[in-house]
Amino acid sequence: MKMQSIKGFSLAIAVVLALSLGSCSREEDQISTEASTAPESTTAEAGTLAGVTLPDFSNMPEQTEELPEGMMYSYFTGLPVTEEVGLRRPLAVMMDNEKAAMPQNGISSADVVYETPIEANEVRLEMIIQDYSNLERFGGLRSARKYHPGIAYEFDAIFFHHGHSAYALPYLEDDHCPDIDGVTSKGYPATYEVDDHQAGHRTFSTPELINDRIEDLGFRTDFRESFDYKFRFAQDEPNLLPEGTDASKVTIGYKQNQPWFEYDPEDGLYYRYAYGEPHIDQENGQQVAVKNIIVQYCHYHLEDDQNTKDVETTNGWNGFFITNGKAVPITWEKDEYWGNTHYYDANGDEIQLNPGKTWVCMVLPAMTGEITLE
Repeated sequence: MKMQSIKGFSLAIAVVLALSLGSCSREEDQISTEASTAPESTTAEAGTLAGVTLPDFSNMPEQTEELPEGMMYSYFTGLPVTEEVGLRRPLAVMMDNEKAAMPQNGISSADVVYETPIEANEVRLEMIIQDYSNLERFGGLRSARKYHPGIAYEFDAIFFHHGHSAYALPYLEDDHCPDIDGVTSKGYPATYEVDDHQAGHRTFSTPELINDRIEDLGFRTDFRESFDYKFRFAQDEPNLLPEGTDASKVTIGYKQNQPWFEYDPEDGLYYRYAYGEPHIDQENGQQVAVKNIIVQYCHYHLEDDQNTKDVETTNGWNGFFITNGKAVPITWEKDEYWGNTHYYDANGDEIQLNPGKTWVCMVLPAMTGEITLE
């Protein structure tokens, strides 16, 4: 296969990403772009399902296929799930992503995973998971940064983490964030130390422990009425991205774990690799695999300590949507910290994900270099 870097893309892609490509060799404080204009979302009427009042999902796609009684389409994967699962408020869990923390537990069961830069060349995972009841345990757990509570809010998730930076504290204390911090009395009853991981990477939890803590803290376990449906899914027929660039192997330029994804045309999934080997979930022995990959370019600046990165998750920039062996350029926008990120194609329409799990890579070009496709 022929390897392509971002700089080797077609003219159409190069035009959309010209600003991000030129930034790789410049300091972030020299970058300035204009946010693209996105269409206004339409508002649908709230409905009921199994006697439960649903929020007003402004981007909810109409489904033509009738599902069996007691089933619904997941708001996060677009796949059929039971109403018990589909109406459950998810968890957003900060996951340890260092080599010494491998293998993780529970990551392959996440509906959506965000991979985000933190300090130096490190990247950390924030997994959004709705159905965790069958997990034996999940972890290792790790600390949060300033932008992680805002990601959790987009999914109306209860935010579970083990520590935080000082810059994250105002957001963790905000009413928008139902916060469970494993290093405080608020959260440590939900954590325990395992003996099969290296020291410093042994903090885990179980469904029973976290559910008991959620109940004790009195956190809401269904969706807020103002919850805005985040993703659109192609249900009647798959989104094949016919105009896209070939993307059978996608390599992300993170220096810490050097991850990549390989596409399997037989099942249509992207299988993940990190630290030079398959990314395996210890919980089930399976390699992490997703249907959709979103590369979200972000600006950043250093906080006062000149080490902690403040990744800018508002305003917007460029990126890629990758699925079914193809990649297309996109733009993204988010109006405010406690708002929703929307992703748009070259025509200004919201992208339609294919039903399945999604992995979002937040990329800082000056830090991570190029994304390569083969």
